[in-house]
Amino acid sequence: MKKQASDRSRLFFIEFLIVLFFFLIIGTVCLRVFAAAHRVTQDADALAHAQSTAASIAEVLEAGEEIEDYFPEVRLISEDSISEDLDSEKLISKDLDSEGFISEETNGISKIIDGQTNLYEITYDSDFQACDADDAFYTLNLTLTTEDHNQTAQIAIFDRTGDTLYELSVVYHLPLTREEALA
Repeated sequence: MKKQASDRSRLFFIEFLIVLFFFLIIGTVCLRVFAAAHRVTQDADALAHAQSTAASIAEVLEAGEEIEDYFPEVRLISEDSISEDLDSEKLISKDLDSEGFISEETNGISKIIDGQTNLYEITYDSDFQACDADDAFYTLNLTLTTEDHNQTAQIAIFDRTGDTLYELSVVYHLPLTREEALA
């Protein structure tokens, strides 16, 4: 009788270990599925923010508005890789000359000389809030090229590793100024 009770308890213990092992495997699989779902959700959220930000910038440019009025955190990246903050208070009546430097001769910094290309940058943290370049998780690069009264805006958003999150290319017509129309 003792031997039979001992065999039953051993069988119960082995059965219990098998069930425990089974639940352990299922738990590990479920944990991996939830972790992957979380990663996909974060990627989708970042893509949605990137699309929204790029579309906002494109709409501001197409409307003929100054980008720094809507995105004061924008920085000009000049051809020699010098970055300047574009503070709307100190640049209200300034523009870029043909070398890409600030000039006080024209109005508005979004106006670009024909044939010129300028690169702007905005950096964002992991929550897509504007931040310093040191704390950047995402970087938005805006390339503006003007040619024959058409302005091309190439908007690209990259993550910290340099992978492209979203790209948008927009071409829009710049209206003639009154002087150009009367000439």
